[in-house]
Amino acid sequence: MEFSFDVDALLPERITVLDQHLRPPARRPGTTTPARVDLQQQIMTIVDELGKASAKAQHLPAPITSASRMQSNRHVMYVLKDTSARPAGKGAIIGFLKVGYKKLFVLDDREAHNEVEPLCILDFYIHESLQRHGHGRELFHYMLQKERVEPHQLAIDRPSQKLLKFLNKHYNLETTVPQVNNFVIFEGFFAHQHRPPAPSLRASRHSRAAVVDPTPAAPARKLPPKRAEGDIKPYSSSDREFLKVAVEPPWPLNRAPRRATPPVHPPPRSSSLGNSPERGPLRPFVPEQELLRSLRLCPPHPTARLLLATDPGGSPAQRRRTSSLPRSDESRY
Repeated sequence: MEFSFDVDALLPERITVLDQHLRPPARRPGTTTPARVDLQQQIMTIVDELGKASAKAQHLPAPITSASRMQSNRHVMYVLKDTSARPAGKGAIIGFLKVGYKKLFVLDDREAHNEVEPLCILDFYIHESLQRHGHGRELFHYMLQKERVEPHQLAIDRPSQKLLKFLNKHYNLETTVPQVNNFVIFEGFFAHQHRPPAPSLRASRHSRAAVVDPTPAAPARKLPPKRAEGDIKPYSSSDREFLKVAVEPPWPLNRAPRRATPPVHPPPRSSSLGNSPERGPLRPFVPEQELLRSLRLCPPHPTARLLLATDPGGSPAQRRRTSSLPRSDESRY
């Protein structure tokens, strides 16, 4: 991949390592040093163009490698330069490899979840015209030595079929551990990971004995059958018989005249469940004048006679003096 600026002067080494700062590498002694801002801008251009070429080769809708993504993440990018080809004396780029550490939840061969943070292969691209020339293996081997990891310890983010064949051909990575995410890990990934201990032989023997134990269990207690629920009754029979009896009001309220004829229409009944019990009709209140007349005709109580006998004002002489007054004077009081 060629650019308009001098790639050979910008990247002095065959493989250049770029971090999130995208700083230009150290210059060779005796070479001119252009402005620092221009060098960083050229590196950002290389990163953007390589990301677009990789997305196009993998048929991705958008690039997953760009200068802005590099600056916002702690990823490392290995760029491989072609030292033999010098078109117009500017050099060319063969490909790149981007890696980074990510915290993942992966499944092991026993389908147990494990939280790990391995080194992940995030993007890998070699120019189409320079593939099958050993450039990919050279770049990948340099990354393994630089990061000090083994191929089976890597996690690959959505690898293509070409990358899977590459790993199988050069590093014998064939058997994968199925995952629920987009990352692919190979057999041996958990070789140095902490795994829970297997159950002891004694525990498994006890569990096996519990399964085949012929001793019958204690019979379960039988509960009495549940009584069927009958119709819901609003009142008991005794309540209904008691309420049907009309209660006689006390004297002298019971002296009110009764109705000669029953009412034409019976009193309405309640529409609730079971209907309310019938009650006797209440008698009207006695007028005040009739109540006073009844009290005057009532004979005196023995207690009242005793009070009159002990009252000084109630002596026979006073009663005679009171009764000897003329009728006209008696009416004044």
